[in-house]
Amino acid sequence: MGKLWPFLLFLLPLALAQDWALTRSQTLTAQGAKAWRYTLSPRGGEARALWEALSLQYRDHLRAGYRVDLGSWRLYFLGGKLRLERHCQAVNPACFTFGALPVEKARQDRFLLELSALLDQALGEAAKTGGAVTLSRLFRAELRRNQAPPYPAAPSGWRP
Repeated sequence: MGKLWPFLLFLLPLALAQDWALTRSQTLTAQGAKAWRYTLSPRGGEARALWEALSLQYRDHLRAGYRVDLGSWRLYFLGGKLRLERHCQAVNPACFTFGALPVEKARQDRFLLELSALLDQALGEAAKTGGAVTLSRLFRAELRRNQAPPYPAAPSGWRP
C-alpha cells in the first residue's frame, strides 16, 4: 500500500478535472468505421472565458513567430506550417506560455496543468489508433497510427 500512494496522488488531479473535457468520437458508415477524433474543449462558463482570452493571446504569439508551450507539448510555425512537438518531460508551471490575464497565477497553473494532462492523453491515444486531435480555438493535428512526433498541425478556429 505504501508504494501505491504516490500513484494515487498523481491520479488525484485527473480525477478532479473540472475545466477541460476530452471527447472521443468515431463516425460509423456503411464502409466501416472512420478514424477516431479527440477533442479538447473547456467545460463551464469560467473555463470557456479563460480559454477564449488565453487562446487569443496564443494565436497572436504564433502569428508573431513565437512558440506556445502547452506543458509536455510545444506548438509553433516552421516554414509556414504549424508543428506540434514534445516539450517538457516533467510538466510543471515553467513548461507553459502564460497569458496576461486578470486571474491568479495559481488558477492559470491549474487550468494549464489540466489541459496538458488531457492533451497528452489525447495525443497518446491518437498515436496508437490514428486519428485527429483538436484543441478548440487553437489547432488540429492528424496523426497516423504509430506516428512519432513532431506532428503536423493546422490552425483550428482562426487564420494565421
